[in-house]
Amino acid sequence: MKNESGIIMIDKKYLIETNRKILERHKRKTNESVWIETTARIDDIIPKVNSVGNSDNREKDLIEKATTLLAMITWTQPFFDGNRRTGIVAATKFLRDNGYDLDMGVEKENLEIRNMLSELKKHSSELHVETMNKLSFYISKRIKPYEPRR
Repeated sequence: MKNESGIIMIDKKYLIETNRKILERHKRKTNESVWIETTARIDDIIPKVNSVGNSDNREKDLIEKATTLLAMITWTQPFFDGNRRTGIVAATKFLRDNGYDLDMGVEKENLEIRNMLSELKKHSSELHVETMNKLSFYISKRIKPYEPRR
């Protein structure tokens, strides 16, 4: 679904389905039990993402929306498990749908983003501004125009 500025948005159904797939994959790989549950906090995510990134600078807006999407999923914990993984996949798909790749391939960098997301979870009353700024900077340095593989 596109918003009025032509940005392709992610919806709640996609988030729920992505989390389900992540947890089912985890179960296949580890043979551990998984609980696929969604809390009412899921309803807080999309409105918050829609409320940011409205400057008419497309790349800046996409970074702000991707940062907020990733942070909100991690911070609100709408799923029983797999929130960080779901947030990373959702932010990556959001950027890809809008013409950008998010390059997080190196394990050290993946650990860096996981640490930032863990920091967000520690602040239960609000999204931690300093960590949000770090997360936004991290994403801004790792996006590039999407080029389909041949």
